[in-house]
Amino acid sequence: MQLSETRKMLIPFAEIVLKTMDVNQVAANVGGAAEYILMEFYGWKKNGKVGNEKGYDAVDQQGNKIEIKGMSNESKNNYVAYSHEGKGGKYDFLTILHFNEKRVATIPIYEIENFISENKLPGRKTKSLRLNFNDPLLTKLGKPRKKSLFQALFLKYEDKKFTF
Repeated sequence: MQLSETRKMLIPFAEIVLKTMDVNQVAANVGGAAEYILMEFYGWKKNGKVGNEKGYDAVDQQGNKIEIKGMSNESKNNYVAYSHEGKGGKYDFLTILHFNEKRVATIPIYEIENFISENKLPGRKTKSLRLNFNDPLLTKLGKPRKKSLFQALFLKYEDKKFTF
């Protein structure tokens, strides 16, 4: 891909821009990097469609629609930026790349829908998808830790061969 004139002009400013970004700007760039990294690693094609075909980022070799989410330690937030009301039903797999951990999982939509329906809290429309790899999955009594339920789902579908 050739760089546009504007992109070429931005190259000398890349380091200073990275140093001065706020947390939200970093998160947006991690999301963009996650899309690129995963498409390159898996050979997925970018979704260039608009309108009703929005709601997923890539298509795999079998034609499955992939929604890609990236997260990092920059924001000190353990939640994947995801809204099921906005994205649910528009993709086949949700792929999450934890940038700092260099870990990825590709989770089928039915698992996301089951997780959300089983973990809805009263007065909340969507259960947040929380990942904190420092949290134990089980309590001291051996029961599943509620705040680590999504992490267990991530680990179930984690691609141990992934690297970047």
